[in-house]
Amino acid sequence: MSKHRIRSRKKRIRIIKRIRRGIIAGTMFAGVAAVTFISWKTIAPEINRKAERENVVQTGQKAAEIHIETERAEETPHTYKDVDFVPLPVPMTDTDQEIVFGICQEYGVAFPLVMAIIEHESQFDRTARSQTGDSGYMQINDCNADDLAKLGFSDLYDLEQNVGAGAYILRELFAKYGGDTTFVLMAYNAGERGAREMRESGIHETEYTVEILERAEAFSSYIDNATINRTDVR
Repeated sequence: MSKHRIRSRKKRIRIIKRIRRGIIAGTMFAGVAAVTFISWKTIAPEINRKAERENVVQTGQKAAEIHIETERAEETPHTYKDVDFVPLPVPMTDTDQEIVFGICQEYGVAFPLVMAIIEHESQFDRTARSQTGDSGYMQINDCNADDLAKLGFSDLYDLEQNVGAGAYILRELFAKYGGDTTFVLMAYNAGERGAREMRESGIHETEYTVEILERAEAFSSYIDNATINRTDVR
């Protein structure tokens, strides 16, 4: 392996470790008898959810419909560490970013990661609509709309409901795959079946996952620097 590849791989490992620390802490839904959650076992007919964005996803790698139970899961206390909110220099108002931050705290996913996904998926356009039937900030697909609506996420062009739906899906993927950030991003982009097929064919990261993790790392660094500078001023 070349020195360049080694350095790149080490960089990606550092990024993944950094993101994982802020994503999921504790076990979600453990020991709760009445808990209901997204069931990822049944896969709908294959559709290419984001082929136009994901150059490395081959023709046979498809997105999967998400089958969601009709009742919200009971609330479980989160152990995600609270941090100060720092708005990012992106085309979203500070007020809206703080709403996203609160949703991330509620669902136990990292604010920089979610903001990186929003940037990639919609370029911070609340009204974004793709040719493959994806809507809003986090580009939630139509095939999941009915089930998500039963959980209260009925308006996918509404900030709180769209980001709430995306964070909900991410939380369930992280809970299922034990914090494997790269695989979770692959599944969010191409569906679990597509992600598994890529892994089985020897693909362990994609252009999509690398871009998301790099942007999340950049956002994290910005927040760290802003927090340090603010502390120094005090």
